[in-house]
Amino acid sequence: MLAQNDNRLFERVSGELAVRYSPQGAHSEFCSTTRNISGGGIRMPLLKKVKPGAALDLEIFKNDAAAMAFRCIGKVMWVWDAPMDKKEEHLFEAGIKFLNPDLSHIGKLMESLGKNSVLV
Repeated sequence: MLAQNDNRLFERVSGELAVRYSPQGAHSEFCSTTRNISGGGIRMPLLKKVKPGAALDLEIFKNDAAAMAFRCIGKVMWVWDAPMDKKEEHLFEAGIKFLNPDLSHIGKLMESLGKNSVLV
């Protein structure tokens, strides 16, 4: 699971996993999907712009089996200032760092995406 060719500690695996998230202190919950995942965090679209540094309660699970769920707290590290594209003007791309990762669960979720989806 360690990355070989960049400054990241973990390799990233592209693919979509379901994500349920809620900004800490808020009474709202949103659903999204991952763009990629690693042992250190995820890249995903947000429905509302959130400031870097904000904490999110996350639940990540396989789209076809909610039984394999991973819950943790994440910290928003970056958010693109502009919408991702004109078709989806309400989505903002973000990088989320896991603050309390369970690497065994993350590894199983990454494995479920398949070996052909590893980013280099």
